[in-house]
Amino acid sequence: MNKKIVALAVAAAFAVPVAASAQTTLFGQFKYEVGYIDGGQLVGGEVVDADNNFVHSTKGTRIGLHGSEDLGGGMSAIYRFQGGLGNVNGRVAGTSWTMNEENWVGLRGGFGTLQLGRSDTAMKKTGGNHFRAFTDTLAEPSLIPGRTDRADGIHYTSPNIAGFTGYLTLEPNGVETDTYWSVGGAYKLGAFLLTAAYEDVAEDGKYSSGYALGDQSNYQVGAKWSFGQGDVGLLYQAVNDGDDDVFVVPVNFKVTPNVNLRAAALYASPDVGDSYTNFGIGAQYMFSNRTEAFVNVWVDDEIGKTTATPNTSDDSTHFGFGLRHSF
Repeated sequence: MNKKIVALAVAAAFAVPVAASAQTTLFGQFKYEVGYIDGGQLVGGEVVDADNNFVHSTKGTRIGLHGSEDLGGGMSAIYRFQGGLGNVNGRVAGTSWTMNEENWVGLRGGFGTLQLGRSDTAMKKTGGNHFRAFTDTLAEPSLIPGRTDRADGIHYTSPNIAGFTGYLTLEPNGVETDTYWSVGGAYKLGAFLLTAAYEDVAEDGKYSSGYALGDQSNYQVGAKWSFGQGDVGLLYQAVNDGDDDVFVVPVNFKVTPNVNLRAAALYASPDVGDSYTNFGIGAQYMFSNRTEAFVNVWVDDEIGKTTATPNTSDDSTHFGFGLRHSF
């Protein structure tokens, strides 16, 4: 009997380090937002009165698993499996699970990080991820940079070398001419962040994000300054082979440890149609690191720039408030 107990104790002692070298974490957030529009709406080609059109949204609600395993020699196996439940004006009970977020497996080590699967493109990692002031709210579609997509394929992130990190995305689509690729970099120097990226969009137009369909080359450059209590940025994007210019300015300012004020402006000058400016302001109250309340007001100066109610007319004012809890 004593020998059996000793044997079990030895086996357990060897099993503990193996178990400790691998980990899986459940994560996610639930967000619910209510808002309304005070302005016009495009119906049948004509702008009609749409005052006080109430909307609701679970946009940004997601759940997933991520984890890693220590492979030794400074290398780890990593993965993320993440889907979304959010939509606008859809009933929670009828919302479908969508796998349109991060889903990949990869390796991480001294060489950097290699991911195979669905993840942010190099354009998003250097643009959208750093210049989003109203993430996962009804205000975001009006104020977010245009090139904020994900791709299925190969993703590489270099190690940080003296403040510089490089990114590469390649999505094979079965046909050589339909291959999507993008490359970018971010350089952090103290309180300053500089970013740049270039992409070549395949003919199928999968990554057009509301601009002209497919077969185009786009690039962006950006800068961001963090000043302790907040940050301010400026991102320039030349899309649709450089025919459309987009400028985005996000601002955050932490008034107290619990209160954050934010604002953003987007100016676009398309090759076809008139230029327009959208802007918004908002506030967040952090009850804790996981739970927040928020309120936003924004103005659309262009038809169809919000998902709250599509085809919103010029100079429409929007309002939204909600709660978010992360876990």
